[in-house]
Amino acid sequence: MTYGDFMATVRERGAYAADEAERIVDAVIATLGERLPPASAGHLADQLPTPLADLIDDSGAAARTWGVSEFVVQVAEETEQDEESAEQDTRVVFSVLADQISGGEMNKLISQLPSGYADLFGHAELS
Repeated sequence: MTYGDFMATVRERGAYAADEAERIVDAVIATLGERLPPASAGHLADQLPTPLADLIDDSGAAARTWGVSEFVVQVAEETEQDEESAEQDTRVVFSVLADQISGGEMNKLISQLPSGYADLFGHAELS
């Protein structure tokens, strides 16, 4: 999936305007990059189009230990919206991300995160 296809899918699933979709994708992907251990972020970045890979692999610092609630709060702060909207936006972006990456990488990604994240990716069965 190209970057354009990724963004088009996010716009369609979330019913966003183009600029809104870009703002939301940037916030969610960058926050995920902060949450993942550097090695996991690097593996995920390898499967993403360059603009997204750069966002996910940008931190290089130790992973944050946010649970789902804290993650959503971070997205809400970044996008300047309420937590309910931020959670829905996270679900949209994560669902497109889950379609983008291989099943093995999805399993590894979810195993690096607390169980509540699997539901955000649309894979509650992996919790």
